[in-house]
Amino acid sequence: MVHNSQEPKEHDVSLCGHYKVPADDVVLGELERINQLMVHGRIEQKIDALLDAFEYGQAGLEIIIHSLYDSSIEVREAAYFLLQESTELSAKEVLQEYIPYEFFKCLHTWNGETVMSLCFSISSDWKTLVSVDNGKCNLWDLRTGQLIRTLDIDLQNYDVDDVTDYVNIAFIPDTQTLLIASEGIVSVWDIQTDEIIRIRTLKGNYAGSFATNLLNKTTIYLYRRDRDEYSDFEHPVKIWNLQTGQLVSTIYGHNTGEESDLIINPSEQYLTIMYSHFKDARGFYDIVLKMWDLQTGERIDTFNVPLSKSDKTFFPTLSQDGKTLVTCSVDASIKVWNLQTKKIIHIFQGHQPIFLSPQANILASGGEDNRINTIILWDLIRGEKIHTLQGSAPVAFSTDAKVIVSGGANNTIIVWDLQTGEKLCILEGHSSRIVDIAISPDGKTIVSSSDVSSYFANDATIKVWGV
Repeated sequence: MVHNSQEPKEHDVSLCGHYKVPADDVVLGELERINQLMVHGRIEQKIDALLDAFEYGQAGLEIIIHSLYDSSIEVREAAYFLLQESTELSAKEVLQEYIPYEFFKCLHTWNGETVMSLCFSISSDWKTLVSVDNGKCNLWDLRTGQLIRTLDIDLQNYDVDDVTDYVNIAFIPDTQTLLIASEGIVSVWDIQTDEIIRIRTLKGNYAGSFATNLLNKTTIYLYRRDRDEYSDFEHPVKIWNLQTGQLVSTIYGHNTGEESDLIINPSEQYLTIMYSHFKDARGFYDIVLKMWDLQTGERIDTFNVPLSKSDKTFFPTLSQDGKTLVTCSVDASIKVWNLQTKKIIHIFQGHQPIFLSPQANILASGGEDNRINTIILWDLIRGEKIHTLQGSAPVAFSTDAKVIVSGGANNTIIVWDLQTGEKLCILEGHSSRIVDIAISPDGKTIVSSSDVSSYFANDATIKVWGV
């Protein structure tokens, strides 16, 4: 029997490069009609054609996938949401690689009453957000935007309008345990149950500013300055066992001066503490790092960062693994230190505010170039500039290092492609300056907070963005 070479076979490709399905002439004709509309039709016709294509199995799915790169954003958005409805493996694989930021919209807005509305923390699973506002701690459902519960904050008679220096909130990584540290008290909450119970309270007689960080699910490190037991220059670090609520040990020996800042950074079995203080009346800073063995409680290393007078800095940054330190200078130069060798590995001519990617391989610096706010991205492996972006602090990196989110002009948020430096989208909605940004590990959710006031607006909101 002689076969007609012009007849379509089961796995042939259509005119537009889409796979056909075994079908009769009617179905083949319908798919061809859809293909022609996707090439020559108006936007409304293309969207209607995509809805029709969804009914034609894998062949129709290939048309929808191809439409993710249509010239019209309306068509691309329709294709994206249709693929989300599909259960086919090919659709799921495409969505894993596709960046949907151009479709992001404001999903929820929470209005604050005071500057403390700027303070928020997000659970590891990105289902719960906790914010502090006007002496209250609110738990929000990130998916629905609904208020879950308001928790008590022990402020010990402090004015609720001046609690910025006295409240800190944090989730223990990979758990549903929330810590609320207020003046003199750390309350530990379990939010994985519908009841949301306070499981214990850690008490102490503390005063002054503090920083909090976590090493694992059972231990918390608190920096406070005790009001009575220690001198004005003594900064103990207290280590608590969260399972028992017992104080394990206290680390002393931080005579840091009246003006100080402390970053506690756990790395393996060691605790690296960094602090800085004024060295002279002209604002010259001194930076010291100390490393402690958590098993023995002994100090195993001290590094006095050798800074010159031109290295006056307000922005020392320590990487999450405690192996890299970045300092800024008044001459807009940035020094990158390898803390294992205690040597400078890079010097960049950039700006001052500094943000490190989670992998500590990309550095973002911000400042003004010819009166335009810019962000410079630096490769810490190759020691070179990657991109210059027209944006401003704050900055947040996605976990997969594909995207960076920054503040923009006119109180906007800008999403950038880290590989190309191209602008993916602009999110508009805040009426005051952006002061904090966070992006979920899967990149599907962005949370931002705005300043409490400006000359023209009193925003003080937290917004959730997504699709």
